[in-house]
Amino acid sequence: MFDDVVSTDHARVLAELLDTALADDWNDEQPAMVLLWQASDDPDDLRIAVKRLEQSVDDELALLDEAWSYLAVGHSAVTRTPPSGLLRSEGDPVRITVAVDHESQSGVVRHANGATQWFGAAVDIPIANVIRSRLWLEPAA
Repeated sequence: MFDDVVSTDHARVLAELLDTALADDWNDEQPAMVLLWQASDDPDDLRIAVKRLEQSVDDELALLDEAWSYLAVGHSAVTRTPPSGLLRSEGDPVRITVAVDHESQSGVVRHANGATQWFGAAVDIPIANVIRSRLWLEPAA
């Protein structure tokens, strides 16, 4: 029997799920947010929810119950002006998806032709900083 604990990078998995779910959605008017949390003490009782944002990210996050312990939170939006750390040129729309967990950040830039570019915490993404500042993210028990 194996007793090794395998650590899951929740941010990477959540970013990949959200990016894949929205791969064909190029609506640039409504970003999406995804939440991953453990609903009980049972480690298999994981929940995921995706929501289209109806107001600013800060306002949406303020509505969340602070008692919940989120394993990861993600955000995805289409833009023609990506943060300078991601792409050097502007023009064609790209979907930027970023997710944050208690110890990491992961993201992906999706181009309209389907090509993707992964990035980590080394790239300063303002929305990741907003998420990190608004939520208390706790590791799984």
